[in-house]
Amino acid sequence: MLASNKLRPAQPRGRVLVFLCALMALALIAAPADAAERKKKKKTPATGQAAPKQSGKVKFYKGSEETVSERERRLYRECQGRPNAGACAGYAR
Repeated sequence: MLASNKLRPAQPRGRVLVFLCALMALALIAAPADAAERKKKKKTPATGQAAPKQSGKVKFYKGSEETVSERERRLYRECQGRPNAGACAGYAR
């Protein structure tokens, strides 16, 4: 029994090493091509020039843009027959 443990076949480390080296080589080859594609995407296809930058201004909306009286009329109309809770609190009939 002890003699059979000493005579185990060698593991195929050479194949694994060659496989890993091949993967690393493919990754190095693919990286520059990927960077070139990113640069192409930044340019507009029609003119070949870089797209203009958009302004950094953000438009903020003030609430729902409905007046208080419009909101009350809408809630009276929408809350008919509903429980008097949530948004319909005070508007249900």
